[in-house]
Amino acid sequence: MSYNRNLMSHCPSCGAKIKKSDELCPTCRKLLDQVLLFGDTEQLGAGGVGFSDITEHESFTAYRNFTRKIWLIAMPILTAIIIIYLIATGTHPIGAIASGLAVFLLMLIIGLVIRRKKPSWEGTVVEKKYLVEQERKQNQNGYKEVDVYKVFFETESGKKKTDKRKNDHKLYDYLNEGDRVRFLGNLGSEYAYEKYDKSQDLEIMCVSCGNMNDARCTYCTMCGSILLKGRS
Repeated sequence: MSYNRNLMSHCPSCGAKIKKSDELCPTCRKLLDQVLLFGDTEQLGAGGVGFSDITEHESFTAYRNFTRKIWLIAMPILTAIIIIYLIATGTHPIGAIASGLAVFLLMLIIGLVIRRKKPSWEGTVVEKKYLVEQERKQNQNGYKEVDVYKVFFETESGKKKTDKRKNDHKLYDYLNEGDRVRFLGNLGSEYAYEKYDKSQDLEIMCVSCGNMNDARCTYCTMCGSILLKGRS
């Protein structure tokens, strides 16, 4: 994957919001053309070596606040849609409202669990596994196949950690066995894994949203969070 201007919603130089029609970033005024933006800078090696010292950058807080607002707006809208649908299909209004409120509480709990801050740790990727699991189809008879990607870690304190994802192979592809990594639990993100050595990667994963970015970018082109690069 390389630089794709059509998929960008944030400036790779300053993280500001941009439009598809912009040729210049409205904030830093830099050209958004790949060749002119990066010049002679090589993509391979641009990620650097070492853990970043900017894990408390304001862009992470801005992204968390943005996603929180979206979630708070979406929950009552989805609840209202569910209640209206249930009433339209013959459910008693009281039952429909009760079901809607139950879904609302479930979404609230899921949102709090996903976004909660977790303990941070450093460790090593010791193994990766890909497998196919059978999962029961919702409201249907039978099963469907689900791709499962597992990454196993051993922390510096000797603890075992596992990252398991269904139909999401970005982290599995990004990390290699033997990689030294750290998990930044304070970010409250499921993608908050930083490699120590990113010098051999053409792309860097955003620790906020998981988007893969050209290693020469400074900010994530999807969410505007700063990319964690090595200091050398």
